[in-house]
Amino acid sequence: MTALLEVDGCTKRFGGLVANHDVTLAIEPGEIVGLIGPNGAGKTTLFNCISGRLHADEGRIRFAGADITRLGADRICHLGVARTWQIVRAFGRMTVLDNVMCGAFGRTNRTSEARVRARRLLDFTGLAGHEPVLAANLTLADKKRLEIARALATQPRLLLLDEAMSGLTPLETAAAVDLVRRIHAELGLAICVVEHVMEVVMPLSHRVVVLDHGEKIAEGEPRDIVRNELVIRAYLGDRYGAGR
Repeated sequence: MTALLEVDGCTKRFGGLVANHDVTLAIEPGEIVGLIGPNGAGKTTLFNCISGRLHADEGRIRFAGADITRLGADRICHLGVARTWQIVRAFGRMTVLDNVMCGAFGRTNRTSEARVRARRLLDFTGLAGHEPVLAANLTLADKKRLEIARALATQPRLLLLDEAMSGLTPLETAAAVDLVRRIHAELGLAICVVEHVMEVVMPLSHRVVVLDHGEKIAEGEPRDIVRNELVIRAYLGDRYGAGR
């Protein structure tokens, strides 16, 4: 199977700081990949390079066979890559419905079509009935759902979720995990998940990639990653190694 996303030797520098160094990974169609690592490991920077928020200084990024390394975020989104943000970026003074319609306008210039798609996705993500509410008045959990709905409105083939469950209660986290599973099962999207909650990301992911100090230090199935000595020392901690 040809990879949907191919990241080949991605390096991104900020002055003397190397945020990503020679990172290589691939995501297959319909695959859920967990991207983990300590704070400052370069996870969000890698998302930024994939989505066009930043451009890699070295290496190549391909999506569906097209070189997107130097493309802008709007063109990459149109090709089929959507993302959420570590810090929620809803349009606070706009309604919930209008927020999702903004995503839909990436695919259509017809207001009626954008509204229908937005309402359908609000129902899918559990936000039906919140259409007239200002986004600023939502709870954190609902703001994160709103971001996911807006991303889905662009009709992506790959969804990048940057800590979509951080700051949530256990019940809210369980509901968010269920939503991600439904997106995968019912919409058939490839998904890359950045998360710090290992009890969430490990059972959710088909494969896990681990970054540390901007470099990929491990990649494999979750059961292998939790037994990897390098990963345990760099990130997971002794409690994950104790039951090996």
